[in-house]
Amino acid sequence: MKVIHLQNLDKKDIPLHYRNEFSGEAILSAMGKEVEKKIEFVIERMPTGQKEITVKILEGLDYPIAPVIKNLKEHIDQLDRDGKLP
Repeated sequence: MKVIHLQNLDKKDIPLHYRNEFSGEAILSAMGKEVEKKIEFVIERMPTGQKEITVKILEGLDYPIAPVIKNLKEHIDQLDRDGKLP
């Protein structure tokens, strides 16, 4: 399952400067069909300088979840590096 894009992203206002929480919708594609699923994700910067991304898909998915989470994390990481997150 391929990540087409993320839309309606909203950054939650939290007091921790090293942790950013977002909610939005992921547009995913598999076998010629596109599906839209609500997601939440967190980008947390560790004291070592590394970045940890956690993703939750809030709706059921008729596809193995592990590869979808991996693809979402890679897509989110690229958006963060490009400065395209709110």
